[in-house]
Amino acid sequence: MYKRHARLPVAARWFVVIIAVMIPVFLFAASGYEAGPPPPPEDPYVTSRRSESVVIRDAIFDKSLERKLSGIESNLEAAIGQSELSAQERTEQLTASGYKVTDDRVQVQIAVNALEVNQIVSAIENLGGEITTVGQAGDQLQGWVHLSSLKQVNEISGVYKISRPAYAHPADVLAAGSSMTEGASVMNAAAWHAAGITGDGIKVGIIDGGFLGFTTLLGTDLPASVTSKNFVDFETDPQVDGTSEHGTACAEIVHDVAPGADLYLAKVDTALDLHEAMLWLKDIHQVDVISTSLGWFNVTPGDGTGVFADWVNQARSAGIFWATAAGNSREKHWGGTFSDTDGDIDQAHNFDVTRNDTCLGPSGLCYLLPSGVPISIYLRWDDWSSVTQDYDLYLLRWNADWSFDAVYAWSENWQTGSPGQTPTEAIFTVTSGGDGYYTLAVVYYNKTRNVDFELTSIELSLEFQVYARSIANLADAPEAMTVAALDVVPSYPQEAYSSEGPTNGPGGTAGGGFIKPDIAAFANVSTESYGPGPTGFNGTSAATPHVAGAAALIKSAYPFFTVDQIQTYLETNAVDMGTPGKDTQFGYGRLLLLNPPYYLYLPLIMR
Repeated sequence: MYKRHARLPVAARWFVVIIAVMIPVFLFAASGYEAGPPPPPEDPYVTSRRSESVVIRDAIFDKSLERKLSGIESNLEAAIGQSELSAQERTEQLTASGYKVTDDRVQVQIAVNALEVNQIVSAIENLGGEITTVGQAGDQLQGWVHLSSLKQVNEISGVYKISRPAYAHPADVLAAGSSMTEGASVMNAAAWHAAGITGDGIKVGIIDGGFLGFTTLLGTDLPASVTSKNFVDFETDPQVDGTSEHGTACAEIVHDVAPGADLYLAKVDTALDLHEAMLWLKDIHQVDVISTSLGWFNVTPGDGTGVFADWVNQARSAGIFWATAAGNSREKHWGGTFSDTDGDIDQAHNFDVTRNDTCLGPSGLCYLLPSGVPISIYLRWDDWSSVTQDYDLYLLRWNADWSFDAVYAWSENWQTGSPGQTPTEAIFTVTSGGDGYYTLAVVYYNKTRNVDFELTSIELSLEFQVYARSIANLADAPEAMTVAALDVVPSYPQEAYSSEGPTNGPGGTAGGGFIKPDIAAFANVSTESYGPGPTGFNGTSAATPHVAGAAALIKSAYPFFTVDQIQTYLETNAVDMGTPGKDTQFGYGRLLLLNPPYYLYLPLIMR
């Protein structure tokens, strides 16, 4: 290995960040934290910014680390590079940064030369590691590596990059007798049931991060029996009933809409798990419909290309209709062209003419966060071919009186054009140290142009917001039917969190994308898992299984329909909303099934 050179000296590098956070602020009383929908301006849990400028100087210089030009993701490299940490402290640091650590082994994704994959797997195993998944193209591995051997793994010939796996994020917004989603009535499913069309003989696969409690609902809110499989590393199939009720609630909605359909539950955690689950549903069980209320970030450019689009295409070629959630990032996203209006003095993006950072907080305001709040931030930009534009991401912590505290977390991956690199940064952390404000800054290290970038927060809103292009990866796959969320109560308004298109343009650019989502369905509905609406099951997570269930009914009534015909039926009969025609908020409009095909008697003929 050799040290990375040409980066600014340590003090100067951190001075860039310091100058980047010169911020005007307007302060009034604030003493708490309120997640979810943005509080009103008078809410005591948020604050605007003070008027005077605050300049941060030498306080953060001692947080610098010697960084090496290596293939190890910066947060992972930082943790293993601190020799003064005990094994327990290192595990705690990695866990706080979003890694999974078990018995001194960390779960990682490894980009490799596909031509050397067999030798690489053997070499990792010889170092005590375990590879659990090999990607379809052979260029991505998922597995567990001892912390003490990470640097040795990085030096194996053909290993390009070691990073945190791409974990799924459920697309729910959660505020637990038998429950029926109100969406079934609104979409006219009851009329189809009355006509004898219930999805009999149709197989629906539901891929999710957990199906806690599903076994207790068999024969009531779920079919009497289902087929399940676990693709999460080191978990058993019975542990499909675990982790979260999220997938159970999705399965309940599919069963409410298509009670005759056979259900197949697949539990996943990472993007490579998703691929395995898709193959199981496609090749082993030949399902007709797949439903995913999950989203990923920083895996692809967001332009409808990449592994997710490839996997959806494989499923569609096998005759599988795939419904997926648009995501809940509408108010947690900023996107556009990098702009440093300070004239390269600080190398930081200006979110407006005076601000080089954005608060975690509702539009125009900031949350005062207590200790223990998780923060997950993703940054990607339009340099997926060459990967030579080098940008970094910083999370800054301010005390309750708006005095500066620290550069709290950072992501400084290398973008030098080497194999396995991606134009992405990400921060995963948990707040600590009492109440404080947290802001984000995007700083360039090396660039020859101003990139188009997308910044997404998972848990918390952003002070500066751009609604366009806020859909998740997988939701941008052209052949998936991407679902937005509406309130189930008339007049069915858009849910404020429901992610909007269009997709990114080629390579992740801000312009030139195509329209997503494709259709809108229902949130704030009742399930046994999450309780009665309107505070029960929310998010595009709840909306998506309504569309999957509708597809099962259509396939049951018209068994000769192709996937294209099922999707055309749904699009043609949707109730147009918003801008006339397909738009980036509602797609073709609100999900609606026309009166069932009584005159064809197809359900009776085909049984």
